[in-house]
Amino acid sequence: MDHIYKNGRAVICGLKAFSLAQCLDSGQAFRFKPRGSGFFGVALGKEVYAEQSGDRLTLDGLEEQDMSAYIRYFDLERDYAALQRVFCADPFLREGITYSGGLRVLRQPLFETLITFIISANNNVGRIKRIIDNICRCFGEPLLESFDFPMPEALALADEHALKECGAGYRARYIKGAARMVADGFCLAQVEQMPFGKAREALASLPGVGLKVADCVALYGMGFLQAFPYDVWMQRVLCGIYGYTGTTDAAMRGFVDRTFGPFAGIAQQYLFHYARHHKDAVCPARLEKRQKGLK
Repeated sequence: MDHIYKNGRAVICGLKAFSLAQCLDSGQAFRFKPRGSGFFGVALGKEVYAEQSGDRLTLDGLEEQDMSAYIRYFDLERDYAALQRVFCADPFLREGITYSGGLRVLRQPLFETLITFIISANNNVGRIKRIIDNICRCFGEPLLESFDFPMPEALALADEHALKECGAGYRARYIKGAARMVADGFCLAQVEQMPFGKAREALASLPGVGLKVADCVALYGMGFLQAFPYDVWMQRVLCGIYGYTGTTDAAMRGFVDRTFGPFAGIAQQYLFHYARHHKDAVCPARLEKRQKGLK
């Protein structure tokens, strides 16, 4: 991978196993929208236009000193091709990688990731995007075309009714409560330095954060690549494809660690994205065939 910077434009070349569109349409980032041949959105406090052509990613709107942060944001220094070669020994994972081999796990701002995935609970992607846009417009600092994500103090002081007016509904009190704890000293950066299990427990102590949301924050914000957000889609995949029969979080974690190893969170991205777009792959008839050995 090589990169150059000139006049507000960063160009990163030689990328393998990377798709900008797949990364931004995988249910982990919600602030980018299609524009022209690429995507425009807010990331790391800046308005960015991102466009991919082959193995080249172009980012407009950056300062030169920002380049390393955006390389980290897209996880571009990790060798996903090598991980995929290992994962492809698994027939179902191979299907997922064939479908969306350009997926990467983004590394997003901690507080934004926390609030975003509180909002995501029992929600769909389109509605999550609208709620986040509304909250940024009402409580975030203005940028040239849009608004930055609000600071913890802004959401801690927000009127709960105003948050509901943004579309947050019952989640408004969780957003306000979590923001208040962060503003009062709950340090997400310190949680990021904990061992994974302790970090997960600490995150789950926040209002509106169950273990699934904690795993999302750990994976998409803190870089814990063993985190494995477990929802209805992953339940279907683990039980139907992999024969998982456990009923507790501890059982799920043990099964995931044994089955996918230390990069389970990356495997989860391929599995989730594939299952969500190929519902027949985990339908009862297909699962019965798989259980009989059909691949």
